[in-house]
Amino acid sequence: MTEKEKICPKAEGVTAQKLRRDLAGRTFTQVRAVSRKNAVLIPLLEKDGELSILFEVRQSGIRQGGEICFPGGRIENGESAQRAAVRETAEELLIPEETIEVIAPMHVMSGPGGAQISSCLGILHDYKGSFSREEVERVFTVPLRWFAGYTPRTSDGAMVVETAKDFPYELLPGGENYPWHKIPRRFYFYESSGGVIWGVTAELLYHCLKELGVSPL
Repeated sequence: MTEKEKICPKAEGVTAQKLRRDLAGRTFTQVRAVSRKNAVLIPLLEKDGELSILFEVRQSGIRQGGEICFPGGRIENGESAQRAAVRETAEELLIPEETIEVIAPMHVMSGPGGAQISSCLGILHDYKGSFSREEVERVFTVPLRWFAGYTPRTSDGAMVVETAKDFPYELLPGGENYPWHKIPRRFYFYESSGGVIWGVTAELLYHCLKELGVSPL
């Protein structure tokens, strides 16, 4: 037995009977929590009986500026995903919350950085094109019928593990050549008249359209 393997006095008192007694009724404990939880609204506009989806273009001065996205943001403590989606949409589009009709919760997925993102489908009533210029550069709409006839480009990729400079590779079998698992991800690209919709927004859009039965894929 090496010095490292010598039994600590604390461990000598651990028995199977003690474990059964002390851990009875225990439930799972989350070790690595989700870094943050966000919610977005997939907003529909109705005009002359036709539905369109509204998109935002993020203001250039903020993170991921110029990207196309749905209105949304962080879920606050004690707040539901649906409530967060409505609140954030109202703030970004400068509209009253009561003009936002949530039709249904849609999908939950993981985004870059480990964030959890929930989407809800909703309709904006009496929307006049307003938006907060602090967060939004412009908005545009795309008719559902366009998506029904459009097949997005796709590309398969993966998210990879990045390590710090002082990572102790010498402790791993294979050292720096250790075969890290890659997280596969399919990317979707919609080349709309308002710009290229891709990333998390395109993935949530794809699954929404598929469920609505208006996606060619």
